[in-house]
Amino acid sequence: MNLSFAGCGFLGVYHLGVAKCLVEHAPNFLRSIKAFAGASAGSLAAAMLATSAPIDKCSEYVVDLTNEARKNPLGPFSPQFDLVGNLRKGMEEYLPSNCHKLASGRLFISVTSLKTRKNLMISEYESKDELMKVLLASCYIPFYVGLDFPEFKGQRWFDGGFTDNLPIPPQGDTILVSPFSGNSHISPQDASKPLSEFYWRKMHVLVNKENAKRGLNVLYPPRIDGVDKLYSAGFNDAMRFLKTKGFIG
Repeated sequence: MNLSFAGCGFLGVYHLGVAKCLVEHAPNFLRSIKAFAGASAGSLAAAMLATSAPIDKCSEYVVDLTNEARKNPLGPFSPQFDLVGNLRKGMEEYLPSNCHKLASGRLFISVTSLKTRKNLMISEYESKDELMKVLLASCYIPFYVGLDFPEFKGQRWFDGGFTDNLPIPPQGDTILVSPFSGNSHISPQDASKPLSEFYWRKMHVLVNKENAKRGLNVLYPPRIDGVDKLYSAGFNDAMRFLKTKGFIG
């Protein structure tokens, strides 16, 4: 069984709530996971679980970073806010020194080639630095964070969510996690009736007012109380999934 996290920008706080619930209430379930996968912000959550990084410290860092983004005059668009630099700093501090060994063959990260505009899922890493470069590439939205594209394996890369926003490892069934309501296994269950549905780079999304509001926070973070609600929503949706499937304990 595999576990995949969707790309979602600042809504990635939802994934932290999911991860916290799984670590606290379903350790046996987590040990049964053969491969983790993710795109963009989802790749960070997948890497955290795949390498057993300290979930509480990682979550605190990301939440603080999300709240910090709102403090600038233009939010995350402000020149004073260095998203890539801050993500790298967090990875350097909290990913274990042998993270590339723990992740190789077990962590599948969606990236997009700048040259071909095609998707590639990377699952082998020669060093911690290379793993960090792949993660930063998967999160790199052109123009939004700049045009200094991450480079590795002789190519330049950008956000994997542009070509596969909910990657599935090649073998085994995959549990899908998304902060948008849709057909993912762990996702919100909204009260409003959807007007329609669509797939965004392989991620199923319902067209409703709740998802429309969530979409506003992909590139611009919610307020502090909204961040807390997002984290709690991920935790609660994961708990509902665990109880439904009998994975508790």
